[in-house]
Amino acid sequence: MKAHLAAAVVGLTILMPPPLLAAQADHSSQPMGDNPARAKPVESPEEHATRIAWWREAKFGMFIHWGLYSVPAGVWKGKAYPTGYSEWIMFGEKIPVKEYELLAKEFNPTKFDARAWVAIEQQAGMRYMVLTTKHHEGFSMFKSRLTPYNIVDTTPFRRDVTPELLDACRDAGLRFGCYYSIDRDCYRPQGPGNNYRQNNVWDYPDSTKADFDRYVATCAKPQVEELLTNYRADLLWFDAIAMKSDVQVEDLYQAIRKLRPGCVVNSRIQGCRFPARIPPPYCDYITSGDNEILDRAPGFEWENPGSMNSSFGYNQNDHNWVDAHEVVSRLVEIVSKGGNCLLNVGPTAEGVIPQACVDRLMEVGAWMKVNGEAIYGSSVWKSVHEPARSGATTANSPDARAAATVNVRFTAKGNSVYAICLAWPKSELSVKALGKRGTDGKTVAAVRLLGSSEAVRWHQTEDSLTLSVPREKPCRYAFVYRVDFKAE
Repeated sequence: MKAHLAAAVVGLTILMPPPLLAAQADHSSQPMGDNPARAKPVESPEEHATRIAWWREAKFGMFIHWGLYSVPAGVWKGKAYPTGYSEWIMFGEKIPVKEYELLAKEFNPTKFDARAWVAIEQQAGMRYMVLTTKHHEGFSMFKSRLTPYNIVDTTPFRRDVTPELLDACRDAGLRFGCYYSIDRDCYRPQGPGNNYRQNNVWDYPDSTKADFDRYVATCAKPQVEELLTNYRADLLWFDAIAMKSDVQVEDLYQAIRKLRPGCVVNSRIQGCRFPARIPPPYCDYITSGDNEILDRAPGFEWENPGSMNSSFGYNQNDHNWVDAHEVVSRLVEIVSKGGNCLLNVGPTAEGVIPQACVDRLMEVGAWMKVNGEAIYGSSVWKSVHEPARSGATTANSPDARAAATVNVRFTAKGNSVYAICLAWPKSELSVKALGKRGTDGKTVAAVRLLGSSEAVRWHQTEDSLTLSVPREKPCRYAFVYRVDFKAE
């Protein structure tokens, strides 16, 4: 097990947030303080459902952390960080703006190919992309009229990667979203920041809240409007630490709705903490903490941003890769609880997605080709998880000692329930949740194992559904029984 993996939860290992570079993340799932007086409904549930329909269907997306931090890649003046968030290196090392901005002269991603990236995304089975158009370092990865500190005006590359990726996604039938660090910006004076002082207090020790208000009015909100008008973003993925006032949050949200009514917005428009109200105001879905999978379905759309090692940005010394089996297990758990999985890649300064990421994504894509129907467009079922019995079903059976449990997660679609086995059953599988009592008297009409041509024998009783196990595995891991019930 990798050093940054936490203990198993109901049989499934979950990645937990790794340490930051000399900083602390404020990505807790503890409730953030919404102001009920201002948290008023702004639209009908039907309007929300229409806007987020594509996102509900997609379930699996690609997160891309790419910026000037990709140049040092976790190393500053000979000091290397083998783990941690390399995209935080400016904050972690307290690098002065005048020194950090020189990285723009070194940022020349000549190997960048938007269509190659999108091809990887498609082969992995992902259906939307979110690019970091401005991370906490304050550098814009798009042509902005508001500042020359952007990829077109300040780097030798002089190309706008944002529309190139957007066009490649649209041509492939995928959706495109923009990450925007709305409350943290280490390039500009913004005051002391949150409790962890997560803004630039070394260059701007005398900065005040008035500087933050000026930043929101003259930089942050106008840049968000640029992303909506110039790039027609399908999704705005905010990262925030609750520095904005309620008035500023509402003003920003209403501007988004005016410029692009169909744009999906995440809950970090207000802050990183879990919303105190369900449904939360001013957003379409909840973003959980980094690599934090919720304990249960929250009764509202949610998404987990996850990494494949301990960093989101490219870190040349971080080789703590999670294997593809773990990625699939995380995807299955997230979706079984009604969430989307936004899985990160951190390209190099040359514009290349690391081969370790590509290898894992290809394995995940092979699994999705066989089992994707259990993921795309699925919903939470009445039961999320069961340690189902595999092997002997009675104490007097001759092979009772061979009995074992297989962790099963469930998703649903129409009249079908998908029982996703996180390990290969040793012999017949007995699932209590799929018995008549567990399904409110519903009768099974048919069962098959996705990817297998072998017939599945099954027997439903009041207490369980017993399933035979085909001779050959249809994929490498996470095996899916599709159970069809008779229409009522």
